[in-house]
Amino acid sequence: MKEYRILSATGADRPGIVHDVGELLFSHDCNIEDSRMAVLGDQFTLMTLFSGEAEGLAGLEKELSDFQERAKLSALLTKAVAPHEYKRAPSLPVRLEVVAMDAPGILVQLANVLHSYRVNIETLDSHISPAPTSGSTVFSIKMKVTVPQDVSLNEVKGALNKLAGQINLDILFQPVHE
Repeated sequence: MKEYRILSATGADRPGIVHDVGELLFSHDCNIEDSRMAVLGDQFTLMTLFSGEAEGLAGLEKELSDFQERAKLSALLTKAVAPHEYKRAPSLPVRLEVVAMDAPGILVQLANVLHSYRVNIETLDSHISPAPTSGSTVFSIKMKVTVPQDVSLNEVKGALNKLAGQINLDILFQPVHE
């Protein structure tokens, strides 16, 4: 019977990490189902949901320590459920994008508003970069969130717009058609 795991791994960025992880999973007859990978600072980090049979997963778990040494990665395996078995409450997917002059606390204040309406953050990417003309630092965030069916989209949008006015954010908040 197919089982699911998540492999999280981090290590100094170098060519070949994706190959090494892919080869590890493939050598144990595992299949990558979903993944996120990025270079953060000088570190490459990945999370991948994969599936395999019990025998292959047992072999992978035994080899993980050796793999970490060989690949110079810190890795963690976590049990997961099949994506189709994960039951979510009815909700509306929304794209949320924010741009602002960089300042501490922007993300936590956004998360606080979303949390107060039980909005779930499903994906989040954030970056800082120099503004093209002024050279000051700009903070940008892109999220996919889900708003519970029983929560007013206009109320969430209003609360986010209120925060935007208080701390000078530019916000895009719109439903996503999946």
